[in-house]
Amino acid sequence: MTRLTITSLVSCFLFSTMSLASGSIGEKFKQLDRNDDGYLSRSESARDPALWSRFQSYDKDKDNKLSLAEFEVYASK
Repeated sequence: MTRLTITSLVSCFLFSTMSLASGSIGEKFKQLDRNDDGYLSRSESARDPALWSRFQSYDKDKDNKLSLAEFEVYASK
């Protein structure tokens, strides 16, 4: 195989893996978001003790709830 073909295959694999990972992050977010408002409250985060204990550090806009984007920062670590 040529170098370009191998590089293309590796890139496709990496992007598909990242897509699956972000999908599972979204699924975890939905599981925790019990009232389906699109945010995680401090009480909803209690189902994940590590998230609950660090909730304030991930709540970047200090609105006492986590958006999906804020949750993704937590989940990617």
